[in-house]
Amino acid sequence: MQLSRLDNFWRIGAGLALLSVAAPACSDEDSTTGSRQRGQERDGDEASEEPIYAIESLLFGDQGSVSYVALLPTLDRSETVKLEDAREFAEYSPANAYAGDVIVASGESPTLTSYAISRDREWREGETLSFSSFTTEPLETNIAIDDDKAYVPFEGTNFVKWNPAKFEIEGEIGAPDEIPLMRREGDIDLKLSRGYTSSLRDDTLFQAYYWADKEFHQYTELSQISVIDTKRDRVSKVLDAPCPHLHIASQDDDGNLYLSNGQGSIAAAALNEAHPRNCFVKIPAGETEIDESSITHFADLTDGREGSNFFYVGDGIALFNVYHHERDDLGDDPEFMKVDYSENYHLWTYDLKTKEVKMMDGIGFSGGQFVAVPIDDRVFLTIPAADYSNTEVYEVTPHGGAKKLFDVDGWAFKLFRVR
Repeated sequence: MQLSRLDNFWRIGAGLALLSVAAPACSDEDSTTGSRQRGQERDGDEASEEPIYAIESLLFGDQGSVSYVALLPTLDRSETVKLEDAREFAEYSPANAYAGDVIVASGESPTLTSYAISRDREWREGETLSFSSFTTEPLETNIAIDDDKAYVPFEGTNFVKWNPAKFEIEGEIGAPDEIPLMRREGDIDLKLSRGYTSSLRDDTLFQAYYWADKEFHQYTELSQISVIDTKRDRVSKVLDAPCPHLHIASQDDDGNLYLSNGQGSIAAAALNEAHPRNCFVKIPAGETEIDESSITHFADLTDGREGSNFFYVGDGIALFNVYHHERDDLGDDPEFMKVDYSENYHLWTYDLKTKEVKMMDGIGFSGGQFVAVPIDDRVFLTIPAADYSNTEVYEVTPHGGAKKLFDVDGWAFKLFRVR
């Protein structure tokens, strides 16, 4: 298996990206610029009446990786999703929905390309926008702000502002001085990484950052959160969070924001007693400061087991992933990969009001990665096998546990509604 530039992405763990993974498709209304309206290439207005969903899966091989985007008429299915008819893209090429179209970031260059999707779920290639003036690297995500504004992160903590309706770049958001590119602990240099998810609340975008060594075997206890005013397109403040590897974000029904580590830092904490413990924090609704009383270490909830990927499901219930180390024979000198690729992770639920935790019903032990996606007032999970050769898709409800829907080959890291 060759990870190439995905080594960072894979090791640090994927999770929900409320905007870059699961942003709902915007309306076709008011997206006209000049003579072109996003989605106008489709075969009539009837096309928007029939729902179309997309699942994106990554397959790994000796020569690199390939992304496949399959278009589906429904998510209520039991049949395995076949990739023979899916659209193929080189390397890691994340896709998003916008106004009924699909926008794909190239896995080989810093570009975004739009594709119109017909009622028969056929692809028609549209415009391509290059970000080569800002970076030479492929783009890892695209964060929707509103109908005519999106942010693309690039090196360090910088963002490019661009207009999806006009398909034009409009400027750059400068990097905050408070977030350094490197930190040093002892004789080890730890490099800055951007958390996989960002969360938009009203006119404020929260983006987490953390530091890790080049192998992702050690993380700083400190993470930082950039608070961006999306009306003024500037960083308004930077928050310090005493949790390593802040990587995943979600919001509850009241607008409280929760941030936690991803799966990649579980091995570091599980194999090194001196390593900072993994945890989650809350930024209360209407505020832009961390509630210090909310800081919760997963090991304190799970009899000493490490956890990750805290995500709100609904009705006061969140889920998170737990590594059951007691099921693995780690030995005296275990390798990090044994934990990373273990089949002994299990989802747990957390009641925000009572603080009660328990193992989730309807699902067994599996690999450590998962992607949680809210679509149409429902929550779906994509859970890969430990070797990432196959992914199972579930629907979860706050009190009903998990129900398996279907399978897809490879690592399904994106699931969204096109329209």
